[in-house]
Amino acid sequence: MANKTIVFVCANPIPEIWPWEAIEAGAAVIATGRSDFPNQVNNSLEFPGIFRGTLDEGARTITDEMCIAAAEELAKVQEEKGIDTEHLLPTMDDWEIFIREAVAVGLKAQEQGIACIKPSQQELWDTAAGIIKNSRDSTKILMEKNLIPAYKEYLKGIRQIITKLKNINQKSRNPIISHKYLSDKGYRFLIFYVKRKNE
Repeated sequence: MANKTIVFVCANPIPEIWPWEAIEAGAAVIATGRSDFPNQVNNSLEFPGIFRGTLDEGARTITDEMCIAAAEELAKVQEEKGIDTEHLLPTMDDWEIFIREAVAVGLKAQEQGIACIKPSQQELWDTAAGIIKNSRDSTKILMEKNLIPAYKEYLKGIRQIITKLKNINQKSRNPIISHKYLSDKGYRFLIFYVKRKNE
């Protein structure tokens, strides 16, 4: 790999190369499709806003231009927050991106003449914000009541699974998963990001 390369490895759940391996090989910027590493490049950052804008407009279809409008809004959000090697894009926690994407998509649908409903820009914002906030608040209540697992509990479960797989691999002549995916270095890298995400 050339020095100071930009690497987008978006296969899920196992990227084509692990971020720590890419760093060792000389990569300067790494993005994956996963939310447990920096720079998640995943349709989960786009489709909630695209669908929200489409539904709120009653658009007859989803065009390429509507998707591009959402992508441009996504880029603007991170430009405003500041871009660096570990922050190329907003994260799923930056939920305002979905409202902004929904508005951009809705306005593009109106511009293209495929919207059945034609709310104002402010009405689009208010509708998307209300629905998205209600969904997030509902999810938070369900997590507080332990009806769905909290994120930290999910990560704890992932750690336990990795530990079990490492133990199985050490006892087996035919490892069920390549050791490079369960190496101590790889495991430490995962835990580093888990800890940093929870700080």
